[in-house]
Amino acid sequence: MSVQSEFAPAQDSVSWAEDAVEELSRRAGIYFESDVASVVREFDAETGENVQKLKITQPLPKELRRRATEALNNCKHAFDQATFAARNLTSGRSNKSVYFPWSSNPTDMKRLLENRGIDQRLWDVFAAHEPYPRGDTYPGGDDVIRTLATMANDKHTVGLTINGHISRAAMPRIIGRSIQRMLIQWPRWDPVNNEAELARWIGEADVGDDYRFGFEIAFKDARLAQPVNAVDALEVFSGKAKAVVEDLQRRCEELAA
Repeated sequence: MSVQSEFAPAQDSVSWAEDAVEELSRRAGIYFESDVASVVREFDAETGENVQKLKITQPLPKELRRRATEALNNCKHAFDQATFAARNLTSGRSNKSVYFPWSSNPTDMKRLLENRGIDQRLWDVFAAHEPYPRGDTYPGGDDVIRTLATMANDKHTVGLTINGHISRAAMPRIIGRSIQRMLIQWPRWDPVNNEAELARWIGEADVGDDYRFGFEIAFKDARLAQPVNAVDALEVFSGKAKAVVEDLQRRCEELAA
């Protein structure tokens, strides 16, 4: 078989991953264009305070999780299929599975390449993509990409959540004369309850809501140290998969010439 045909499955997986990311982005845009959030007033019986909150009122569509999972899984397939094709073209055909060397550090990567019988003429290609997290003892690596690879290996549906932030806030307009106490807060997003507390007060008053909010679809995974935009991260991850496929294919073509 030709180099092109050997790498065709990996190329297809990259294309499908890119399609899934594009669809995820499109559907996320549609979701946020609808009235997904509103400012509400609640009563805290424990403190006797009125509470003004921004709350998400429309749950995330399941389709978003499906598209994110589809993108992540197709990226994983692309990494592994490209490694399989490169191994077969340089070390002899085998039906034995071989996986992309996601590793803990550069030394671990070399160990995996050797143990998996990867031709040393390919090692620099893998090394150039730094398939490990950042570390204090070596340069390179990417924590988010490495975590996404781990998430893909879990083989379950990706978790998504909403991350909110305040892009602008001003002292709200307050109408009422029977206020005993009021606290205007700089809102902090609560990802568990999908809300942000804006103000607390005791008494009767109408409190304005002169805020500007921004939202994004983020991965819901404890291994990520901070909220990560799902669309942006998957675009980077699929881009990395595409680069790995193209670089390995190019090297195999050079070796076959």
